[in-house]
Amino acid sequence: MINSQKEKITVLGSGVALGVYIPALLVNTQFKKQNLDSEVVVIENFYKKDSKDKLKGYKKAYHKNFSVALMGHKMTKDISSSLDDNLVDQLLQTWQQENRLHFIIWSGLWIPIVEKYRELVAPQKIIVDACRIDADISATFKIFEGNYEYDNDIWLWNWEQQQLIYELPVTNQTPIPYTERENRFVTHGGGWGIGTYQNRIAELEEQGFLLDIVAYNIEEATNPKPGNRYFMVDPNWSPWHKNQHDRHDFPPFGEVTNINEQHFTTKEEYHGFYDLAKKSKAIISKPGGGTLIDSLSSATPIILLEAYGYAEEKNAAIWEHFGYGISYEKWKELNYSEEVLLQLHQNLLAKKNLINYPQKYAERLFK
Repeated sequence: MINSQKEKITVLGSGVALGVYIPALLVNTQFKKQNLDSEVVVIENFYKKDSKDKLKGYKKAYHKNFSVALMGHKMTKDISSSLDDNLVDQLLQTWQQENRLHFIIWSGLWIPIVEKYRELVAPQKIIVDACRIDADISATFKIFEGNYEYDNDIWLWNWEQQQLIYELPVTNQTPIPYTERENRFVTHGGGWGIGTYQNRIAELEEQGFLLDIVAYNIEEATNPKPGNRYFMVDPNWSPWHKNQHDRHDFPPFGEVTNINEQHFTTKEEYHGFYDLAKKSKAIISKPGGGTLIDSLSSATPIILLEAYGYAEEKNAAIWEHFGYGISYEKWKELNYSEEVLLQLHQNLLAKKNLINYPQKYAERLFK
């Protein structure tokens, strides 16, 4: 049992991908609503400076060339050599001084640090949840597979079991009925703007679809076609930096019309992109775990583009299996059918028996 006034839940995320950054913040936000003391910690804050600089270079390269991104995904490795040992030691000392015993891991990159802490405080026990954002063991967990055990293995969705288990609601809002949604589609390439979404824009425009396009660079939004809108995360924002209250923020997000017209706002309880997703006919993107969370919470179908690695391939497979998404190619063969999308929306509305993860976590603590 936890004393919520004295013990703090540590939610471990990463800024290298918004798909493991935003879920950490969502969990943290929902804990606060339940009067639980929690904190999000982002692993890149403990990198050496040159390692941070390399990450920035990777982001640019991956956005520019999806093949390079796929190659980089295959080369995912333990990043312990990129960490500043002094900063990590200071972190572990803080945890020990504050008697941190409850941890939620969203990125496997944290595993060596958590295990070092486990040894440091032994024989005292720590409780670790390993949260799976993908339907297969994602790359950052796979590099440690078989070497570490977790107290609770939390699968949102699992392809091997062909099962959806937990959900992470973005808000408590009821999904907008399909007939009341804007006649628009939102398309994006995740936090790093990777994938083949840009290659589909001209084809979608030829079909007369109105698009909300999440740009990665401001230059992408300089010549929008009539009816299309461009949005983006504030390019000056970094998930590695905290706000004036010493907390990590959801990404500042907003519409951009040109270089001189940018309107970014930060939501306190969820990410701004969700406001586009919940109103759209469908999300057109690669099947990242964060996109699946948005789809499930808003009952918005996903038109599935090429996956970023093997784990996202399983994400696509399970979304098609349950009738929550359709591959772009199949949708095109069906002449871009809206009736199909309506059925996918209805399937999402009919989801049953999913466990609300933040709520269940709180119940488990107070047993």
